[in-house]
Amino acid sequence: MFPIPDADSLVDYVKDFTGSNNDDEIKQCIFQAELAMRNVELPALRTNPYETFGTVGENQLMPIPADMNKPILFFQQGTNAMPSNTGPWIVYDRIGDRDIITQSLIAQLYLQPVNVPMVIRGKFSEVGANYQFLPYLGEGTLLNLYYYKAFNLLFTPVTDSTVISATGTIASVTGSGPWTVSITGMTDVTGLVVTDTVTATAGTGSLTAGGVAVITGIPTATSLTLLVTGGGIPTAGTVTNISRSTASTVQTNPVLQTWPEGYVYGTLHEYYIKRHNTEDAAVYKAKFTEAYTVVEYQNSLGKWSGGHTRMTSIFQPRTTRQYAVK
Repeated sequence: MFPIPDADSLVDYVKDFTGSNNDDEIKQCIFQAELAMRNVELPALRTNPYETFGTVGENQLMPIPADMNKPILFFQQGTNAMPSNTGPWIVYDRIGDRDIITQSLIAQLYLQPVNVPMVIRGKFSEVGANYQFLPYLGEGTLLNLYYYKAFNLLFTPVTDSTVISATGTIASVTGSGPWTVSITGMTDVTGLVVTDTVTATAGTGSLTAGGVAVITGIPTATSLTLLVTGGGIPTAGTVTNISRSTASTVQTNPVLQTWPEGYVYGTLHEYYIKRHNTEDAAVYKAKFTEAYTVVEYQNSLGKWSGGHTRMTSIFQPRTTRQYAVK
């Protein structure tokens, strides 16, 4: 059991500690503290590279994952996602974007290593919103990705969906926006009430198409009447996975679970700044900095960072001897 299991408990703790009775004020201070923690590199934020993959597209470019905070290492265990027992196995080190573009211009002048039983140290870098790789990778190639993930901020809105009926049919659509929609042929409506928000996976028909569908009536045990606002026009036909959407907020994340002192010290620092208490603010700023320094120290030793924190690998030779000039 963590000392601060969720976001609401963090608010209660800070309120008790400071004597405040303003939830919104504490949440604002938590948000300010999170902004100071956005680049923290904790083991809990690392991906499992054997379960996290990226797909290479055209021009050896792979879209940067939306949840990536900082890359650690990418590697390829075989060819086109097929593991190989004979090689080559390629480990990609990060270099600068200017270097990757320059070196990619001359990469075609060299023979690509094929079926070489060794680990080849390749390179990658950011180009626009994508990663580019050397040696070149074919379109559709899967790469193992090892990186630090960005974490969800506490109290940000999320939507949880609960499937109520696996199937259903949009029987009618009336109106010109918003639209009144009738769904029939459902297997169940238990748990749904008027004003609930509903989603459904499109089949031959579609429900929301980017809009919001709210229940206005439950005529029978197998049908619903909804009002759809925004998005595209609903269309008659079959739909699946008719679900109730429940709005909630993020209550925990890997940072709160593994580094609660960062949240506590950071929130108290922001709270006392807001209250113009510079003396107490300085005390908790020092505590936050000390806690953050411990994390950075572990990373600098290579215990948590994945090995090193240099822009280019210390093992990467300036001239790659594995290539042969055509």
